[in-house]
Amino acid sequence: MKKVMWCSLGAVLIGGAVGCGAPGEEGALLQDDPISQGIKATNGLRAINGLRATNGLVATNGLRTTNGLATTNGLRTTNGLVSNEGLMTNSDGRATVSYLARCALASGDYFDKQDNYGNWHRYYGALGVGTSYKDNSCDSACQQRISACMMAHMNSTGANVPIFINADPDKMPSVGMSKPDEAGSDAHTMEGVFFGNVLASNPPEAYYVKGDGFKASIPGRLGASSDNPYKAWGGYRPDESGWYSGIAEKLCMPKFITNSDQYFDYKECGKSDSAYGTWKTYWPNVMTTYVDRNYNGSVTQNWSQQTLNFEGDSIGNKTNSRADVWTTSHNFEFKNTVNMYSTGKTYVESVNGSKRLCSGNNNEHIVISKNSGEPFSLANLKMNIRWQSGGQSHMVKIKGFVRGSSTARWIDVWLSNGSVSTIDVNWDNLAKVELRMLNAIGCIDDVVLKT
Repeated sequence: MKKVMWCSLGAVLIGGAVGCGAPGEEGALLQDDPISQGIKATNGLRAINGLRATNGLVATNGLRTTNGLATTNGLRTTNGLVSNEGLMTNSDGRATVSYLARCALASGDYFDKQDNYGNWHRYYGALGVGTSYKDNSCDSACQQRISACMMAHMNSTGANVPIFINADPDKMPSVGMSKPDEAGSDAHTMEGVFFGNVLASNPPEAYYVKGDGFKASIPGRLGASSDNPYKAWGGYRPDESGWYSGIAEKLCMPKFITNSDQYFDYKECGKSDSAYGTWKTYWPNVMTTYVDRNYNGSVTQNWSQQTLNFEGDSIGNKTNSRADVWTTSHNFEFKNTVNMYSTGKTYVESVNGSKRLCSGNNNEHIVISKNSGEPFSLANLKMNIRWQSGGQSHMVKIKGFVRGSSTARWIDVWLSNGSVSTIDVNWDNLAKVELRMLNAIGCIDDVVLKT
């Protein structure tokens, strides 16, 4: 599996060219710089971020406005990227052009451009998500693809952080999708999904959503700096009443990577304009980044154990329809997967001297997930069958869905009517847990979780 390695740009962006130099910067003028050229991978690419938002990519104007960049003409044409104004007149602007070229042009391709002093600079391609932009116009889809790529490489501090990137192979085949570890990368944590249009929109539309399980503070990266031009995408999830901000799982559509449907990434992002509304794809061209989970000690998951009980909750219904979600004070969500005849309710009831969360009807299944989209671990829980149809015992199927997988772990537990049992599970990296209670009403309490 091939991968992309780009030279460090921190020193270049802060204080001029050193070492191998940035493509198109002083020290790399009209030189074939193999270190800086991206290598096309079959699926997934490695890259280094470090694009500073000091020129062009700012919140008040897009790259096209006042920066000498036009999307109606190719980059190497006179009117497509103007030499005597905007981006080509200073080192930060030319560094921005180098990332623009990396994102747009294919590996091995390049174009030459003069600055306002008449000096020539060579800009190399790498990812090839807007190859037509070299000589021709860049339409809306092209603008979105390049914008997503440039935002994925943003770092307001100019620091270098190794990243692994994925994109829908149907839209950006030169990037493609794969599990990061399968592509030889150490980046096992999904950082975020980036999308928008910073090339032609004024003000620029630049958004991110946090990846599944991302809990980090990397200087200059996603959510850690107000200097970056992108902001959290927010809206309603179509099948729920909740409004979410900056959460990939809630606001983006998955695309399975492997043939066995055991691992997914995201292919588009959108929202519903109202609670329980219909899904609308606002951004069909998105790019996902992954970071090394131990990068500078800032990405490691901070697991802490907590026991979730319902003693502080009032007795009564917590959800009132099949689509309702109830969020507890512990920031966990509960809802039901139900059959077509179900009311879809969960409720808190006092059972055997303790308040418990119960399914509203037989054939309903309580679903537990983290409302931030972060993964969690389930150690054990207490369970009680309050009602069953026939027999002295009943089987409950507990299913744990692992983050990034369509397959589930499960255990089958036989419980007697009225008795309380502690069930040990010890599953990690979960996206959700389903408690499937066919022909019975089940209740849970003292759920021991780590998150």
